[in-house]
Amino acid sequence: MQKRIITGIIGLPVVIFLVHFGGWPLLLMCLVLSLIGLRELYRAFAKKDKSVHAVGYIFTTLYFVAVFGAGVGQWLVIALALFIVFVQVFLVLKYNKLAIEDVITTVYGFLYVPFLVSFIVLTRQHTFGWYFVWLVFTSAFGCDTFAYMTGVSIGKRKLVNTPSPSKSVEGLVGGILGAGLVGFVYGFFIVRFAAPAVDNFIVIAVVVSMIGGVASIFGDMAASAIKRRTGIKDFGNLLPGHGGVMDRADSILLVAPVVYLAVNILNCFFG
Repeated sequence: MQKRIITGIIGLPVVIFLVHFGGWPLLLMCLVLSLIGLRELYRAFAKKDKSVHAVGYIFTTLYFVAVFGAGVGQWLVIALALFIVFVQVFLVLKYNKLAIEDVITTVYGFLYVPFLVSFIVLTRQHTFGWYFVWLVFTSAFGCDTFAYMTGVSIGKRKLVNTPSPSKSVEGLVGGILGAGLVGFVYGFFIVRFAAPAVDNFIVIAVVVSMIGGVASIFGDMAASAIKRRTGIKDFGNLLPGHGGVMDRADSILLVAPVVYLAVNILNCFFG
């Protein structure tokens, strides 16, 4: 627990600063975390580095440059298409030395880690991105915190046939409602002190946070499923007390694209 607290004290201010500043600093943070998380995922499946994984690392870097320079649009689609093309070319060139499972893992890893992480950058680039991007983190951590507190205090109905049988139904409900509560508090303070030019921002913050809370739960359990299937306890040991990058960011991975989509949809109605 002491290591977790120390890691949080050191890491949290850095994340807050980079997200607040945006631009290249945020891009570089997401890129570095994506490369580390991608390697952790590749090692979980393959136990050692494979030559085809280099394609994933290279295109992760190129992809983030494309996202920062062009945002969403045709170039984003082209970048993803080129990634698939190069992986297939690699498969042909290394036909006798490369297992098809390694090719599948390379593609899956790119889509699961860098692609999903990039939605933090895309959300930050939104017209009111500074206000919305924090919902990625508050909904994920708010859900995780309240789910734990609720589960420990009143959790009775354990989940069955899931990667996380220790979790309870009450904990899941408490997590989602807790994420909504955190969203309300966040929205209230933003409206009170920052006065964003967004109508019904508190409503948007609550709804997006609760949707993000649901995504957070599935993100956490998806990572648990991978660890159980691959027989590992943690994805890595980079963050003392937490494990690897994937152990800390597993819920955020699914929350980021959901928040980006929800923000754009809700902004059409309430903006």
